[in-house]
Formats: sequence, structure tokens, C-alpha cells
Amino acid sequence: MRRAVLSAALLGGVAGCLDLNVTDPNGLGITTVFTNAANTEAALIGSWKAYTDVNRGSCPTLPFAVWGDEITTTSVSYIDYSMEPRIPINNRDNLNCTTRYGYWSPFESSAGARESFQGIRANNLKFGAITAATPDGADTPSRLIFAKFIIAINTLKHGLYFDQAFIADTAMTPGDRGITFSPSAVVLATARAELRNIIADARATTAFTWPATFINGRAITRDELIRIAYSYLVKADVYAPRNPAERATVNWAAVLARLDSGITRDFGHQADPTIAGTSSTYINNSFAQSTVRISNRLLGPADTSGQYQLWHSQPLSDRTAFTITTPDRRIHGATNAVTGTRFIRLTTTMGSATNGPYLTSSYRSIRYLNTAADSGNRAFVLELSLDEMKFIRAEALWRLGRSVEAAALINPTRLAANLKAVDANGPPAGRDCVPKKVNGTCGDLFDAIQYEKRIELYPYQAEVTWFDARGWGKLVQGTPFQLPVSGRELITQGLPFYTFGGVGMPGGAP
Repeated sequence: MRRAVLSAALLGGVAGCLDLNVTDPNGLGITTVFTNAANTEAALIGSWKAYTDVNRGSCPTLPFAVWGDEITTTSVSYIDYSMEPRIPINNRDNLNCTTRYGYWSPFESSAGARESFQGIRANNLKFGAITAATPDGADTPSRLIFAKFIIAINTLKHGLYFDQAFIADTAMTPGDRGITFSPSAVVLATARAELRNIIADARATTAFTWPATFINGRAITRDELIRIAYSYLVKADVYAPRNPAERATVNWAAVLARLDSGITRDFGHQADPTIAGTSSTYINNSFAQSTVRISNRLLGPADTSGQYQLWHSQPLSDRTAFTITTPDRRIHGATNAVTGTRFIRLTTTMGSATNGPYLTSSYRSIRYLNTAADSGNRAFVLELSLDEMKFIRAEALWRLGRSVEAAALINPTRLAANLKAVDANGPPAGRDCVPKKVNGTCGDLFDAIQYEKRIELYPYQAEVTWFDARGWGKLVQGTPFQLPVSGRELITQGLPFYTFGGVGMPGGAP
């Protein structure tokens, strides 16, 4: 099916779907939909919301969070992603939680942005003050840049998720998605080039500010956009690798340099229950307690009693929920009966535990929990965070042999959580060493950086934990380390069907 978002403005900024192979009785097209600035801005806002939907919804965030060992689930709806031994993605399922949403939401978001861009050009739309100095409208360049920005970050998402993808750009014919897929390396290179072009375009444009209605609750200046683009370039380099060998070869000196040009405040949008397309189901899922809880692999490295190592060494048939003993006050207070600052131990058994006792956990996140259990409807939903950039910097410093500087970056949150400071070698040895390795020995500095990033960021973006797990070699055997193109798309185009994941299968972690 050929998809477009030509009806976005007419639907209050919500992306639509048209079959452009048939005659459209409504006569919708670039020249008829994007006839005024208001319609076009609504389409751009809708395209931004479509982009954020991938990180806000249950799909694909819940599978990504499972694969990244943030959470565990016994839910029959998602157990195909959590069960061990891992099985391949059911890519023939049109409702597949990973490939369907991960592929189509970014595609449709790009389509809306592309058609808005073309509408501005084709209809000679003008935004802002029209003067002798700005005959095309003072704000018109910033709207064109917004459209290109949305396309660039969607291209990046496709490159990070999939082994191959179709590359969209501003010159495509409306509704045409083509049939040629490019390898992820080419998709990622295109995303980087698009982000660099945005930086160049912004620098060549008079200072502007996107209104707070574009990215809800957060006005973005030209100079901040440039920093945001640099931070996306950082993510493109750090998260592209599919395995530890590739991650080790990242140009970490270049990453460090770009971090200096990156964001100076968190970037995201304000969720508002009165504004459609802003709430985060991912945040609400983060404090679930029935069939979704915190993964033992997220908190387990903090255990100092040996229970985590015992759990890890047992066959799946013998594993079950256990209590962690740790000095980390984010997990427990002074005793195991006292709630931590980020997590709480539950005494009830997970729902649907019979689907896999080895999947059960005793822990729930309380970071975003409020009395109405609706913080995902009211939170500031992060897209880029200063904390994420801090932990990327720590990894870069460690990989460049600057371990003392890396240790200094993670010590403030460790000390605040009642953990001992790390030095260039890692945590002090002893019973209260956190984190510990799976074999029970005290972790090194890189183990501490990984642990601190995972526990401090959660819940942030499920995709980040999946990207990190594959790049650090921490995926459970058989877990998909990338996604196949949506099976529905393959079948529609008559292309060979394939999928990824499963122990010993293509696309599954070793």
C-alpha cells in the first residue's frame, strides 16, 4: 500500500493513509491540502508526534525493554519476546509489535514532513513577517528546516533498528515509497549527512525559534537545534554497532568532540492529557507490577548476597524471583524491607507466572509512579537527555584511556546512592562491591559505567538499552540484534521473506 500523510492537516495533525494508486474522489494532493500556513504547520506537528510515537507507545518499546533487560514480562501478549530460549520474530504477523511499528511509524512521519516541505515550496507558502528583508516570510526557512529535521531523525531510527530500509528525502514523489532498500550502513550514512545539512542550513539562516506548540511545551531556538543535531550525530555513532567489536571501533575521539557541541539541557516534549499524541505509555508501563516488572538482570549486578549469581547459574526450570541484598539505596533502604528511592520489592507473585517462573521478578519501579498512576500523561517525555550524554562521555573517556575522568563522571550518582566511589580500576573490592560480574567477582570500571547508565536512566528510552546491550555483548543468546523489514512490506512487494532472532538463527545474538 502506498502511504502518505496528505490528510494530516485536515485531521488536526494526525497522520493518515491514502492509496494513491486509485482515484481520490476528494482530490487530495500537495496543491490542495497544503494551501495555507495553518494546515501545513498542523501537518508538521503531526509528523513530529508520529516520530515520537515509536518511543511513547507499548510497541515497540516493550519488546526493546525486554531485549535490553530493563523489564521482564509474563504477559501472553508479549511473551514471544521474553521467553527463553529466544525465538525468531514472527514477522508474518501484521500486528507484530516490533517490525510493524518500528518500520511504519517513522516512514509515515517522514512522509508527512516531506509533503509539508513540498507543499511550502509548491504553493509558495509564507510564514511569519513579510517585509522587504524577508519577502518569503521571516519564519519560512525554519519551517523547511523543521521538515528536514523530522526526516533526518526518522532516517536515523530506521538505520539503528533495521538491517535495511528505504531512504526518504524531500524530493520524493508524494505517496511513493519505492522498492529499493539500502543496507543499514547506507541508511545511517544518509542520516548523518541529513543532520549535518540541518546544522549547515540552521547556521546559514537568521536566528529563529520554533514555537512551543511544535514540540509541545518546549520552544527551540536555532542555536539549540544545532546542538540537538550534534547530539543525534553522537547517537548515530555510538548506537549503530550491532556487536562489541563494532562498538570498540567507533571513533570515540570524534564522539567526545561532538559531545562538546551537543545539548546543554534535556530535549523532549511535555505530555498533556488534553493534547493528543503527547502521552507516554512507555512511562506508565515502567511502573507496572502485574505481568510486567523490573528485570533481574537490571538490578542483579547490585546484589552482594550471591543470589543473583545463583539465579544466573541455575537452569531456566529452577529460576524464580528472588530478593536482592545491596548497599544501593535506589533498590533498597537500610534493610531489604525498606523501599529504595527508585524501586520497591513486592511480596506478591507476578501475574501469569505459570507462563514462565524464570521470568518472574520481585521488583517494581517507582520513579514515575504517582497516586493516579498516570504520570505518562503528564511527564516531560525525554528525547535526548543530559544524563545519557554524560554516560556516553564516560564510556568514550574509558575507551580513550582516560579512566580517572570517566570515574569522576559516575561517582556523584554512586555516592548519592550509598555506593563507594570508583577509581580508574573500578569499585573497591570486597563483599559490598557494586556492580558484581555474573561470576561473582567485583566489576571493573566499565562494568560500573554500564550499571550506572542503566539504573540511572531507567526509564528513559527502551531502544537505548537494546542498543547498549548489543554493543556491549549483553544480549541474551538468540535475542534479535536488529530488525527485519516488516513482513507485510516484503510480501506486498514480492520480496523474499525473512526474519531475525532465535538461538543459532540469523540476526540472533551469539
